[in-house]
Amino acid sequence: MRVPAALARARADLPPPIEKVLRTLAAAGHRSWIVGGAVRDLLLRRPRSGDYDLATPATPGEVGALFRKVVPTGIDHGTVTVVLGGEAIEVTTFRGEGAYVDGRRPESVTFHTDLEADLARRDFTMNALAWDPLAPEFRDPFGGRADLARGIVRAVGDARERFGEDGLRAMRAVRFAAQLGYALHPRTRAAIPDALEVVRRVSVERISDELVRLVVAPHAGGALRIMGRTGLLGAVLPALAASPPQALDHAIAVLRRLPGDPALRFAALLHGLGAVEAERLLVALRQPRRVSDEVAALLRGHVCRAASPAGALPASPVEVRRWLSRAGLGRADALLALAEAEAGAFPGPGAAAEVRRLAAAVALAREAPPPLSAQDLALDGRAVMQALEGGPGPHVGEALRHLLERVLEDPSLNTPAALEAELRTWWPARARRP
Repeated sequence: MRVPAALARARADLPPPIEKVLRTLAAAGHRSWIVGGAVRDLLLRRPRSGDYDLATPATPGEVGALFRKVVPTGIDHGTVTVVLGGEAIEVTTFRGEGAYVDGRRPESVTFHTDLEADLARRDFTMNALAWDPLAPEFRDPFGGRADLARGIVRAVGDARERFGEDGLRAMRAVRFAAQLGYALHPRTRAAIPDALEVVRRVSVERISDELVRLVVAPHAGGALRIMGRTGLLGAVLPALAASPPQALDHAIAVLRRLPGDPALRFAALLHGLGAVEAERLLVALRQPRRVSDEVAALLRGHVCRAASPAGALPASPVEVRRWLSRAGLGRADALLALAEAEAGAFPGPGAAAEVRRLAAAVALAREAPPPLSAQDLALDGRAVMQALEGGPGPHVGEALRHLLERVLEDPSLNTPAALEAELRTWWPARARRP
């Protein structure tokens, strides 16, 4: 087949290690091809991260004999990694597959020399593409290039069979829709509900990886709606799927207004569940701890207008200082972005005006940062013990919290003399409490 212009132009920019591997294999009598996502993204003129997968009729042993450094990364399934010129290049033997017994991998693999049969086992037509830049020649036996032009994600062959073989493929379908803004082919979409039990057998790590790539993608909102309508959301995020439809619509409306940062996007998607449930869900998904912790912190600092639309954001200087004390000044920009996104999900200008006022208050706080934590107080724990003429104990922390609350109300009190005077008033009153 004639080589598309996008691939012809990409030929000049092909990484030298990729070309050397192809030439080495060809010189040994093994005509080999760049396949899958690399070809798809080159046709779409999308940037590549450097990973090019090669398919070859050579067996893993034959590949290993041709290169100095070969890592047997998936040798049982025909894959080895050639390390050359600073690149790690996966080379996989053309293969056929036996039955899938665990919803993820075939129980047997057979090697062969038929490129088209190898492409037939792939998930979607957009990934069943092959390019030999040396010949040059392009192979597209299942119409993947036409599907790219139409903006369609379509399974190779029978979608129910493809999804039944590998439960991750349903997630990959909606993830591609999220990244590319494509629609699912009707038969591909219709096959998802029957595949949910197979999806549930996939490891949580693999599901989670697909989910985070979907959530940060440009068209995540549409993909999440597909997940909701096909039942896939219930298999992956049951707590979110159990929310009322209007709550999910609201979460998606907030998410689509935010940049593609995982913590921000997850905070938007899960904010209706609250900080505790959102953190529990992300931990169960084995998201990185930094993500689950940050999402929980954002949701503790975020006031959800969906729950309390009237006067939800801190407005007075005292309220703003208390809010910043709880959330941290360093997290203010993310919280403002979340508040602005939620304001955009409500009709009318009132919510946006609240966010603008809060942003102005935060800007003032940055110019002259007020004391926001116990570490900012003019007295430390040792000074508190001296003022109270006592030793260490829980009362020291209690005293610091009390002083911080007073300073948040009136920052001018943050002097040693004023705080000592406050302690002398507070301590006897505390002692008289029943």
